[in-house]
This record gives sequence, C-alpha cells and structure tokens, in this order.
Amino acid sequence: MADVSFPRRRGHEDGDAAPAEDRAQIILITGLTLAVLFVAVVLLLNTVIYTENLATRGADAGGTEAIEFRDDAVDDLAGILHREHRNRSSGAGVVDDFDASAVAYARTVADHRARDGVIADVTVNVSTVERGYFVAQNETESGFRNMTAPDGTTANWTVAGGVTRTRNYRLTVDPEELSSSPDPVFTVVADGTAGGTNETWSASLSAASGNNITVTVDNGTTPESETFEPGSDGNHTVDFTGGTVNGQPFDALVWADGVQTGSDPYDLRYENGTAATGTYHLVVDDRDGGASPDRPSRPYVADAVYGVDVELTHRTPELTYADSVRLAPGERDA
Repeated sequence: MADVSFPRRRGHEDGDAAPAEDRAQIILITGLTLAVLFVAVVLLLNTVIYTENLATRGADAGGTEAIEFRDDAVDDLAGILHREHRNRSSGAGVVDDFDASAVAYARTVADHRARDGVIADVTVNVSTVERGYFVAQNETESGFRNMTAPDGTTANWTVAGGVTRTRNYRLTVDPEELSSSPDPVFTVVADGTAGGTNETWSASLSAASGNNITVTVDNGTTPESETFEPGSDGNHTVDFTGGTVNGQPFDALVWADGVQTGSDPYDLRYENGTAATGTYHLVVDDRDGGASPDRPSRPYVADAVYGVDVELTHRTPELTYADSVRLAPGERDA
C-alpha cells in the first residue's frame, strides 16, 4: 500500500504560537509603560509650572495685596485723623470721634474685602493714644491772613512753647506777599530752651524773581539756601517735617535739626509775621505757651491725637497677615 503523507501544519504542533504571543504581550506592555511615562512627565511638568508660579507670583498674589491693604489703611486713617482735627471734635472729644470714624471705616473695608474672599480687620487701639494739640490757620473768605499773633499785629510771637515733638507741619504762602531779602523776611524758628542740650534752628522764606521762593535753613552751622518755582496752585507750600518745598525735596530742610533731639523742649516761634500771608497747620505733642487751646481762629488750637497704634489683619486662603502700625502722619523720619 502506498505511503501517503500529509504536510505538517505549522503553528499547531511545533510550539511556535508561544513566541508570537510573547511578542504581542511585550508590545502591549511597552505601550502601556510609555503611556504611563507620558502621563508622569505631563504631571511633572504641570507640577514644575505650578511651583514656579507660586514662587514667582505667590508673594504678589498674597503678600503684596496685604501690604497694599496696610498702606491704604494707614493713608486713609491719616486722612480721617486730619479731618477730625479740622472739625475740632464734638463734645465727645477728638479721641472718641476718631475712634467712631475708624470703626465705620473698618466696617466698610471689611464689607468691601469680603466680596473678594478676604477677611480684613482694622482696629484702633485707643489705649495707646498719645494726646497733643492741633494748631492751624485757615484761609478766610477775603483771602490769606498774615502770620502775626492772634492779636493780628504782633510780628514776633510763640506759636507753641514747651514742645518736644512736631508732626505734619505744612505752611503755604502767597509769593506776591513775601518780603525780599535783605528786608526782614518771614522766619520759622525752633528755639531750644536755655540750659538745654538743643540749639536754635530756623528757616527763612523770601521772595525771589518770577514769583519764586528762596528758602534758607540755618541749623547753627553754615546756612543753606535753595530757590523753588511756585506750585501748581501758584503758591508755595513748605513741608517742614517732610523736608520738601512744593513737593520738591530740600535736603537741608531737616525739621529742627539739632533741636528736636529727644525729651528737651523747644519753642516754636514766628519772626516777622507781617512779611508773609498764608495758612499753616501742625500737630505738637505738648505745649505750655503760645496760642491758647480752644481758640476759634488765628490760629485755632484744638485737642489732638498725636499718635496711636492701629492693628491690621488681612486673611486669605493662602495667607494670613497681621501688623501693628503706629499712626503719626507727617512725623519727622516717618
């Protein structure tokens, strides 16, 4: 009988199926591994980007906003304090009036900030109030007054005696009413008391060409002078405690340099008050002479808050910021 043979079918009886299946599994596992790696890389990149954002803008998004809140609150409260001084306070007194206005301000700020998801609080610590006196001469309906004493005629006089600290001292004069040197010119004097360690300091204001003003400061050494153009309102404003003339810095204009040195008192005087017309305001920590308190005009004198501590809190989901700020606007070196 003939021997009949059939061709062998590959892949069934010789074990070749196993390697093919292994290769498929390897390809599948490799694909899954690559997919996982790609996902990990994406997550890592996202983490790096997020971390970089936090590093670069975290302070801006949280810290800067809190600092701006603090600075705005201090500026606003300084304005409220100055307004209360000019209102000369109600029967409750300037401390209570300022505290009530500050509470109303804090409520408004808290409501406004809450809309942005911020918890904000502004608290005036009335137990830290440093009392003083607010001295001011305003413009009348007929214009500026001269810088004479309350009697309207005495040219050389004491504005406040026995002072140890002065803040927010600004004086505005009409350039057309200033005397020219070497004629007697209007001069602000901080005069150290006899026997004290302090010296006499002065700043003279005289007319220059073109309605300019020349300010000459004498702190007991070599006098220094500088000339300035009028301000935007046509007048000249000297910020004695801020060291500026019409907003321009004048390095020599360091308030009471050598005089306001600590606890030694000094007298704040005007000389040649008929040689200038204008307005002025200042806050002193104490006084034992000069214009009497509760004067209605020329200049008027009212109880004041010289300084007070303010507690500030600014809280967001990312940052809690708290600070205690001494509010004494316009103080020397502030």
